[in-house]
Amino acid sequence: MRRELGATARLATPVVLAQIGSITMGTVDTVMVGRLGAGPLAAVAVGNGLSLTVIVLGMGILFGLDPIVAQAFGAGRERDCGRAMRHGLVLALLITLPMLSMLWPTRWVLAATGQPAAVVEAGTAYVHAIVPGVLPLLLFTVFRQFLQGIGIVRPAMWIILAANGVNFIANWMLIYGNAGAPALASTGAAWATTISRCAMALAIAVYVFARRDLHRFAVLAPRGPLDRRLLVRIARLGGPVGMQLTMELGMFAASSLLMGRLGTLALAGHQIALNVCSVTFMVPLGLSATAAVRVGHALGRGDVPAARSAAHACWALGLGFMVIAAICFSVWRADLARLYTQDLDVVTMGAALLLVGAAFQLPDGGQAIGIGALRGAADTRGPMWITIAGYWGVALPLSYLLAFEAGLGPRGVWWGLTAGLSFVAIALAARFDRRVRPENLTMLEAR
Repeated sequence: MRRELGATARLATPVVLAQIGSITMGTVDTVMVGRLGAGPLAAVAVGNGLSLTVIVLGMGILFGLDPIVAQAFGAGRERDCGRAMRHGLVLALLITLPMLSMLWPTRWVLAATGQPAAVVEAGTAYVHAIVPGVLPLLLFTVFRQFLQGIGIVRPAMWIILAANGVNFIANWMLIYGNAGAPALASTGAAWATTISRCAMALAIAVYVFARRDLHRFAVLAPRGPLDRRLLVRIARLGGPVGMQLTMELGMFAASSLLMGRLGTLALAGHQIALNVCSVTFMVPLGLSATAAVRVGHALGRGDVPAARSAAHACWALGLGFMVIAAICFSVWRADLARLYTQDLDVVTMGAALLLVGAAFQLPDGGQAIGIGALRGAADTRGPMWITIAGYWGVALPLSYLLAFEAGLGPRGVWWGLTAGLSFVAIALAARFDRRVRPENLTMLEAR
């Protein structure tokens, strides 16, 4: 187990840093917009929640590449890895237009859910500025999943970290109107994100196609007729992942809408607490991707004990980190909230929610790693139904009841989320233990 922990940590570290780099963009956006007051911060909360709910559906579909590439690499079928990547790029193009059509009616969604008029206008402008960066982000996702599947994880990390610099400069210009740029407030943060995503897609595409030692994976194979069966295979494996991710982010977006009914102050504090929790979540999320790769490699070799050991190592590392995060939330919750704003009322609200957030660190990390481990085993449909039941059958109804019927207000929303995440984490761990066994090896192949 010690050897597996070391191997997992070496692969996971760049992946985790890349995930932290991804969420850092949102954190910087929140901090820089938060200095403008609770109103712009609330617009970022609802706009970011709604846009990400749609975007991760497409990203999740492309995560169907994970078991295909990882298992092909583990089995020594290198050209199949590049072939899957090329079809993933085509699939990204095909799903972009339907995704954009879901983003466009944002104004109606926000108005129908009873958001304040100012939040409706600013949130709509935010989402519309995100739209041009959707396809670049999907293309980046395809290249990143391909590289992760063959065990190359550092390039994506460096690209994401560099994109953070681009995002910060663009934010400084477009939020506040510096260097001759227009002062667009929360909408400026959205445009900065779009610019960064375009730069990321261009950089990783150049890396993949220009690196000669990747040619053995057939990344530049001559164009030919599309293999529709392979497109369907990716979508069949990734579709449930996309639905699961959408249900998860949809749960958090819905929680933001519940907070909106409790007032702008509650929504602003909720956004701060969510953002802090999102930063710590990047560690188990990176370990989730690592679990998908290492479990997939092991199953490609036909080594089920190694697959189980890889998943257990990821759980051990991820849950250990989340214990530390929970302690930090409990001790320094007010200090963390002050990083975002000096508004005392917002700080007090954010700190109160972070105290509850400490309680769901463990289940949040556990469910993320469980999803990744099962994805590496080409098991995506069952986890989808588990997460839908936990997020929408447990978390949200309980959040509503605790917040509005039991009178707990904003904290009630967060206790409901904690209960739903706990249900999902336990169910996924039990499913992995039951399904990833030597007698089920044929069933676990990414066919």
